[in-house]
Amino acid sequence: MMNEKIAPELQKYWIELDYTTPSAIQNRVYDLMKAGRDVVGISPTGTGKTVAYMLPSLEQIEPKAGVQLLILTPSQELAVQVASVVKEWSNQLGLEVQTIIGGANKVRQIDNLKKKPEIIVGTTGRILEIAETKKLKLHKVKTVILDEADQLLEQEQLKTVRQLMSKIPSERQMGFFSATSNELMEDLAKWFNVNPEWIDVTEEDESKGKVLHAYIETPTRKRVEIIRRLTRMEGFKALVFVNNVANLTQAFEKLQYEGISVAVLHAEKYKTERQHALQQFRDGKVDLLLTTDVASRGLDIRGLPYVIQYDLPMSKESYIHRSGRTARMGQAGTVLTLVNDRERREFKKIISALEITITPLYLYAGALVTQRPEIEESTALETKIKQKSKVKKVKTKDKREPPKKLKAPNLLSATTDDNQTEQLAGLDKKKKHKKKPNKNKGARNPKKE
Repeated sequence: MMNEKIAPELQKYWIELDYTTPSAIQNRVYDLMKAGRDVVGISPTGTGKTVAYMLPSLEQIEPKAGVQLLILTPSQELAVQVASVVKEWSNQLGLEVQTIIGGANKVRQIDNLKKKPEIIVGTTGRILEIAETKKLKLHKVKTVILDEADQLLEQEQLKTVRQLMSKIPSERQMGFFSATSNELMEDLAKWFNVNPEWIDVTEEDESKGKVLHAYIETPTRKRVEIIRRLTRMEGFKALVFVNNVANLTQAFEKLQYEGISVAVLHAEKYKTERQHALQQFRDGKVDLLLTTDVASRGLDIRGLPYVIQYDLPMSKESYIHRSGRTARMGQAGTVLTLVNDRERREFKKIISALEITITPLYLYAGALVTQRPEIEESTALETKIKQKSKVKKVKTKDKREPPKKLKAPNLLSATTDDNQTEQLAGLDKKKKHKKKPNKNKGARNPKKE
């Protein structure tokens, strides 16, 4: 087991954290990385990839010898989270960690480099920016880790990553870790002159908790109302993914108006606002965190019971990363997607390759149910209507007899009796009397003229 091979100081902290059996990815990559090999590690979300690449990397660092470990992430939030975990473990070995991310004060970041950190965790753009000022020296870097590598190697970020790598010695170790891979990861030899060992434990890993994948069919205009009703469920807490900032803002304003405790997290917010929103959600001060895909990668929110997809994910990879925010490290969770009739068919196409069973759910009487409530409601309504109808018929029969119809005379008969003749004459007079006042209705009053 990997935990039996790590340094005594790290073993002690492993026990303090009450960690037990290492995950599949932690076991499989430890020896390879400790030996300095380049590695691609593919493992489901929430299976301890950060610890997997961090521990063997920490053991290769020489204290007070400059920056030797560089960890790159695609978002500020993930960088802050990873740095927090790395600091906990590196403290056991007396190592210094610094976070360098966009949106933060660059002057302060440069000033903090005077502490001579051995480990840098951050976003690629800002690290490159400071490295080009010559304030950040990378000539002693031994290991470079790309966390959420498939996203960092997408076309819009690949150029920046390669520019940064040009400032690092060619003799270095590289680790590429993610829950999913893409075509660009197959060209690593071309981009970085590496021949990595591929470790994919997706099928063998058993550390992930049980996930219920479900959907609610609802018109787009009613999705805010569905979310509002979901918040009434006991113990409800959810990360809500919206595809664009405009829809996110609109949903936020409506939910806030309804008195729902909600926060927002997206790229257009300042770093401090984003960190505050995420911390509020983690601390349980708000029940809903509306976000774009900026929060789909790597974020660890412990005990998160629900992930809601307000909008359809754009790809199966996006679905994997979004759903990975719940059911982490053995806990259970629900991924609930809101779709209309057209989107339902599209949604099933997206997830067909994932071999996931999707369950249709319905929101009824403050709970999620698997049976369509309209069936139950209509049956109960029909029964009630039938019962009322029976009661009304009995009352009508008992209380009042229906009026007897006057027998119409046979006007063609020569034997019409006198009584019938009188009745007809009386009816005729009454009709004429009723029509008489109506003849001058609306006529001018000569006196007023």
